Amino acid sequence: MSGRHLASTCSWIETIKTIDSYASTMPSPSSEIWVVYSCERLQQCLTFSLLASTIGKMTSLDDKEAAIMDSPASSSQQSTPTSTMLVDHRTNRSIPTFLLHHLIRPFGAKLISPGKTFPAGSPRLTAHNTAKRRCHIQERVVEGMYLYDLRPKKSANSDRGRNEKRKKRIYYFAGGGWQMPASSDHWVFCAAIANEVPNTTVTVVSYPLAPNSPAPVCFGALTKLYRKLLQDATEAGEEFLLAGDSAGGNIVLCLTLAALKEDESLPAPKAILVLSPSCDLSRDNPAIEELEQYDPILRVWFVKDSAAKWRGEWDAADPRVTPLHADVSLLARKGVHVHGVFGRYDILSPDVTLFQEKLEQAGVTGEWLIWEKQMHVFPLAWPYLLPESIAAKKWIIDLLKRS
Repeated sequence: MSGRHLASTCSWIETIKTIDSYASTMPSPSSEIWVVYSCERLQQCLTFSLLASTIGKMTSLDDKEAAIMDSPASSSQQSTPTSTMLVDHRTNRSIPTFLLHHLIRPFGAKLISPGKTFPAGSPRLTAHNTAKRRCHIQERVVEGMYLYDLRPKKSANSDRGRNEKRKKRIYYFAGGGWQMPASSDHWVFCAAIANEVPNTTVTVVSYPLAPNSPAPVCFGALTKLYRKLLQDATEAGEEFLLAGDSAGGNIVLCLTLAALKEDESLPAPKAILVLSPSCDLSRDNPAIEELEQYDPILRVWFVKDSAAKWRGEWDAADPRVTPLHADVSLLARKGVHVHGVFGRYDILSPDVTLFQEKLEQAGVTGEWLIWEKQMHVFPLAWPYLLPESIAAKKWIIDLLKRS
């Protein structure tokens, strides 16, 4: 390890020490996407990894990856305009992210396993304390489903008063393998958007969960909710955006595409934002198994099992559960922008790549951030001070300000 990398890692360890003193303000780790270590345990593991790397004992740090990390090209980024899309392709991976990927990989199965099975219907949620501190949160029920409106308590975005009618509405569907509700990371992420994107209300949607509410059972109710929310936003003069990560990204894509297929004359969202969306529930892309050795969190057995529980009796090729098989030209004709973010060390990324290419071929407009060597839904890890996650979150905020 070079002196530059040694200094960088030592600096990161000092940062972790600082986190200890602010533990009460940090979001609790999510069972879905993040590490189960306490800050103290994480500090110990990083220190051990640094020593092991220095003396050449860290077997997972092979010469090839070390060479990539030392290469000046690894920190490059480029925005490539295509016929309808702007693709921001980044390749750097910082020392903290590199080490943490190796540290959490042995525990990936525990990190993604659902803690419990939820009953049928929309579960009632409790917002995370960080979101409560930063936002006014209002619970309401629409079409039998719990919704949570997040508005900033105090920020530069509410300089004319918090009671001013918001002009933009983002409905967020959180990921969780279709089996887990919004985690602390989701609440904190949505609170950040509400505070940093002007004149915006972010609404967390508590949709029904598998296995007791699979797609064949709840998709009709979700479609009614979608139409009602779109109608309400239109009547209120609000711009309507849909957003979601992983399983939630799958749902917002499928709902929009199914609604347009049924009646193309109906209003549609101005834009859709998806983070590491699940695009093909067949899970038969051979690249998935090839990538598993690099994915710090997701496992093939989990993505196959969770997909089967959500689609239920429906075929995996049904466009109501697999947007890759939908007619995405509907989005182009309706002028719906589709934006996305995903990392290449995510076993779902091969299907996301195919979907993004299909959107481009159909003439759908949008902006995409594609980052090599990053894990599933990596932007949500920004509160843990990972450089790439912070940069991705900033990219998303900047995008939403312009959307």
